[in-house]
Amino acid sequence: MTSKAIQKRTNSFDDKRIGQTLLSYAVPCVLLLIFATVMFVKTENPRGLIRAGVQWMEVGSVAVVMTAIIITGGIDLSVGSMVALCSVCIGVLWEDGQLSIQMASVCAVAIGLVAGLLNGLLVVVGLSPLIVTLATMAFYSGLALALSNAEPIGFTNELVMAMEDTNLLFGYPLQYYFFLIVLVLGYLLLHRCRIGRACFYIGENMEAARYSAISIEKAQLVLYGLSGLVAGIVAVLNTMYKLNANPVAHEGMELHVIACVVVGGTLITGGHGSIGRTLLGLLVVASLDIGLNFLSSDFSWLNPQVRLILTGCLVVAVAIWNQKVRN
Repeated sequence: MTSKAIQKRTNSFDDKRIGQTLLSYAVPCVLLLIFATVMFVKTENPRGLIRAGVQWMEVGSVAVVMTAIIITGGIDLSVGSMVALCSVCIGVLWEDGQLSIQMASVCAVAIGLVAGLLNGLLVVVGLSPLIVTLATMAFYSGLALALSNAEPIGFTNELVMAMEDTNLLFGYPLQYYFFLIVLVLGYLLLHRCRIGRACFYIGENMEAARYSAISIEKAQLVLYGLSGLVAGIVAVLNTMYKLNANPVAHEGMELHVIACVVVGGTLITGGHGSIGRTLLGLLVVASLDIGLNFLSSDFSWLNPQVRLILTGCLVVAVAIWNQKVRN
């Protein structure tokens, strides 16, 4: 084959990749335009959007780490259960353990880290990430319900007043600042560090990555540990914001997290994705949920269950689209 033919073939391959990239961004961008329009048309109080966005800042923080995990070909279905467990631990350690709320929060973050590392250890020994985190999702959720007797744990009026004074910074909940920190650090970790490049190699071909002297086990342990750490911090922020520890407050969080990652364009099979794509997916899914929530005042059938079903359908449709585009 002549050099001219090789160059022509290379250019054709590059053009195909550019086309695939544009197509993969097309659907999320169109969806974002539609749902954001509905959201802004229906809102009457812009400050209400800030309050509605708190939940999505928590989801986005966890989704950043989930992006790296999915790129390696893994998944973590236990994130919502870890947040619930850590939140309950704050209430139990404060109420029964007689710890200060600050010390209880530190312990809760440590518990989240340990829970994430346990997931990582089970994956490292060769178990399927899907099976491992499905099992620990049930285990952590059951533990949270048992510790709290399936009831929210409230705080004293004095503590509630103190927490109300510390959960805002310049008028914005702390979840917004934490999300920005996680977003920047996640971008640097995944796109500017060696472990980030290793994630893509592992997702593309795990056996080839192993023969290339990439420490697959180390990368997996770090990522699942980070997932638990972020879940623990999210639990602390949520407890401070909601002023109670609720064992069922984060049911379905794992669906929203995975939805943000997949809708943004990260392949669920691994090897392809980015933090920027997850940010786009977060904007799409959040505007969808908030927009439908506003529309529920006009259409009574748009209850939380229907909105969850629509989110699930959206994830499946976009995942199929992304897979077809890549092929």
